[in-house]
Amino acid sequence: MCAFGVVVFSQIQPNSSHYMYQSQLINPAFYGSKNGLNFGVNYRHQWAKLDGQPRTINIFADAEIPVAHGGIGFNITNDQLGAFNNTWLNVGYAFIQPIKDKFKISIGINAGVNISQLDGSKLVTPQGTNGDLNDDFLSNQKQKSFKPNLSIGIALLHKIIEVGVNYSNLINAKDKFKGDLNTLKPTYGGVFQTFITSKISIGKDFKLKPSVQFSTDFKEFQTDFSVMAGYKEYVYLGLNVRGYNKKAFESLSPVINIIPVKNLNIIYSYDVNLNKLAKINNGTHEVTLNYILPNSKMYKSPKIINNPRFL
Repeated sequence: MCAFGVVVFSQIQPNSSHYMYQSQLINPAFYGSKNGLNFGVNYRHQWAKLDGQPRTINIFADAEIPVAHGGIGFNITNDQLGAFNNTWLNVGYAFIQPIKDKFKISIGINAGVNISQLDGSKLVTPQGTNGDLNDDFLSNQKQKSFKPNLSIGIALLHKIIEVGVNYSNLINAKDKFKGDLNTLKPTYGGVFQTFITSKISIGKDFKLKPSVQFSTDFKEFQTDFSVMAGYKEYVYLGLNVRGYNKKAFESLSPVINIIPVKNLNIIYSYDVNLNKLAKINNGTHEVTLNYILPNSKMYKSPKIINNPRFL
């Protein structure tokens, strides 16, 4: 008798090839860091034409609130993968403290709820017959589970470089899906992430935006490296490299960011798989619409009235 063991590693949490433009989705410490009202929507269609492929939608907004000495924000994320559907609803606050004239340090917290749904009608088991899964832990009905969600982060902000670290899913509560005889209680674990990005001017008209992100659940390690090159804040072109290590090389992602009007970003990327999944899917499409309303348009300076008393 011979036994063969195959180890399979999945992505730690929903990915985005636009992470360099969406730091507030990852780390609540970046709420209010754009010096204005920042809002947008992101859609990612992963592994196109593969049955049950992941589809992720993010709706987000955050704003700097000077009277609150920081920023507030929220995000709604829906991640659909086959029979499983996950929705996160989060709101948060970041306290921002200036350090001298150029640096700021920010500490943020996100709290919310995670709604998980398992559609048993889409499940297939080896022993199942006529819609009956014949599994003690699984049901052929739709089931929902609610659990709290909490994450924290810290960031160092500068006009040239931004650095952040965060830890998500602090509570790590279990889902509960009732089967025929037993209850399935999956857990997901926390994720620790480090994010670094910079904007470097080259002459008068050109800029480089290198970024890196490291994610780990303390069992596996995932990397993203990207470089975006921009011209006069009109257009950025670049490349993101994901999952390069001794075990795998997941994908290369060409990225384009078009800025048709000031402060409006239209970002598109296409992930080219470099692993064996490339044989059974047509890559990954992702698009983001993002607009920033500057503080200068929201908080107008009061009218100055000259008073001879102060002359």
